[in-house]
Amino acid sequence: MKAKQRRNSGKSTLADVARMTGVSTMTVSRVLREPEKVSPQVREKIEAAISELGYVPNLAASNLASSTSRLVTLVVPSTSTPGCSQFSEALHQVLKPKGYNMILAEDHFTAADESRLVEMMLSYNPAAMVMYQFDSSEESNNLLLKSTIPVVQVGGTIATPLGINIGTNFGLAIKQLINALALKGFHNIALLCAAHEHHMVQQILSGWHSAMLSLNQSPHRVVSTSLPPTVQTGQQLLPEILLNWPELDLLICTSDELASGAIAACHKKGISVPAQLAIAGLGDGDIAQVCSPALTTVAIPYKQMGTLTGKLILQAIQGEEVEENSTLPTQLMLRGSTAVH
Repeated sequence: MKAKQRRNSGKSTLADVARMTGVSTMTVSRVLREPEKVSPQVREKIEAAISELGYVPNLAASNLASSTSRLVTLVVPSTSTPGCSQFSEALHQVLKPKGYNMILAEDHFTAADESRLVEMMLSYNPAAMVMYQFDSSEESNNLLLKSTIPVVQVGGTIATPLGINIGTNFGLAIKQLINALALKGFHNIALLCAAHEHHMVQQILSGWHSAMLSLNQSPHRVVSTSLPPTVQTGQQLLPEILLNWPELDLLICTSDELASGAIAACHKKGISVPAQLAIAGLGDGDIAQVCSPALTTVAIPYKQMGTLTGKLILQAIQGEEVEENSTLPTQLMLRGSTAVH
């Protein structure tokens, strides 16, 4: 399948904004560079036109002649996002030999700044943009759809991506984990879900409900938090989880970092893992094998995602046909944190 064509593929220009507002291009340029030197009324009119047209000022003026730079932009919620380092390193290894460099930007899970971040990255006139486990607003989507560059969304699977989607079905991963551990005798199971990409959360919750109901168990034990999926979040929330459900024998976390934090909190409270409480995660990053006990998890192919993203970007830049959707498989990793004694 060929990558989706952008609507309104021609980019809006400074002249388009000037024509819409009835001012000179110099005035538009001044609003962008020195807004304090333009009257509030004129500035508001020009800013409204910029928003309507989806105009993105090009900071990389030296690249105007060649239309795009040798730069690939990568936007993430945070550099601590699960799998980010593995993904970005693998992507870099594909792009660098072909003469492309990467720039990474994060919004620190601050949705209010997300559109501004996407606009800023587009202003560098990149060859492609990668959105790693990153939620994009309607405003940002419109900007991306008006651009002519390849856009790759990486994380959960997306039925209708902006351009190219590379991901894993996190719902199937959760079901794989629950079904395997239910066979080991766990019945009182809870889910700790932190802030992830919207499609990932949807898939995780759908897989959770489906798996629990298929086992004739209630799916009510769910804690969803807007906090990031970090070790600190797992440590912070475990006491509340145990207070609500003292009967719990298994806690499934939506990242290895969350799970490792929960294990650390158990050690602090004198709770034996897994004898009193078993814990599992998602990801199979380095932390999964170094925490004690080693963490049961589902391996997410972050490195393969990075490699495939790089290859598809290069193909798309060269005008080749690429698959719109690529779903990579996961692998169950059973370790000591859920061992049955």
